[in-house]
Amino acid sequence: MSGPLVVVGDALLDRDIEGRADRLSPEGLAPVLEDLEERTRPGGAALAAALAASAGHEVVLVTALSDDSPGVELRRLIETFGVRTAALQLRGATPQKIRVRSAGRSLVRMDKGCGEAGIGPCTKE
Repeated sequence: MSGPLVVVGDALLDRDIEGRADRLSPEGLAPVLEDLEERTRPGGAALAAALAASAGHEVVLVTALSDDSPGVELRRLIETFGVRTAALQLRGATPQKIRVRSAGRSLVRMDKGCGEAGIGPCTKE
């Protein structure tokens, strides 16, 4: 008997903002980023589910998702990988990890919506 691979865990939205840093701000020792490009992808267990689906597995992700706009975007991203979701309602905002990067290196990471529903998927990574 075979069936889908079931992944159970958190789902968060990873955002990478990549830019070119050729100078420092005159207001302080901070790089000024130009030519910004933003990419989003599933994070947490949703990333594991997406990778498994990309490898050709039938995947069901059991997770909690919010109905806010980052949650809608996250659900759409998950589905583009062919992952089916068995979603519970997430109370609070969709957890997001936002990485600001230049030349492939992280300059800062900003977390949003972490811990609002009594869980903290962004705190340890």
